[in-house]
Amino acid sequence: MHMEDQKIREDARKIMDAALHAALPDTAVEKALAEMPDASGRLILVAAGKAAWQMAAAAYRILGERIDDGIVITKHGHAMGAIGNLTIREAGHPVPDADSYNATEAALTMTAGLKETDTVLFLLSGGGSALFECPYAGVTLSDIADITRQLLACGADIS
Repeated sequence: MHMEDQKIREDARKIMDAALHAALPDTAVEKALAEMPDASGRLILVAAGKAAWQMAAAAYRILGERIDDGIVITKHGHAMGAIGNLTIREAGHPVPDADSYNATEAALTMTAGLKETDTVLFLLSGGGSALFECPYAGVTLSDIADITRQLLACGADIS
């Protein structure tokens, strides 16, 4: 390999590594929250999705004790331990399950009764549609899971 080719490969690797780092969920959250103003009321964090744990951990590193309460809803097996005072819940993905419903209910309960001065920091990533699920109007969790399975089986994509 010529020196020039080696240099091009090294530069391409650096560019790719920088792009991947910039796109990481925790990097994006840290950048977005770097200059977040103080909330005058309570600050509640709700994170849902496959990257919810990473996003919530990044938010907690920046905001720490400013977060009064919070919940993290991620895919089974994706939580990587405790994050401060946040509640960590795992649920079904790609097919929502009872854990999805129960975790969503916990998030809705946590955010009920907030005042105008309170702030909810809602962090949402891919997978949120299965992990943050609340049946309504006669549609049961079983119905939603069945429809999701049928869509997956016929090759329907996320769109």
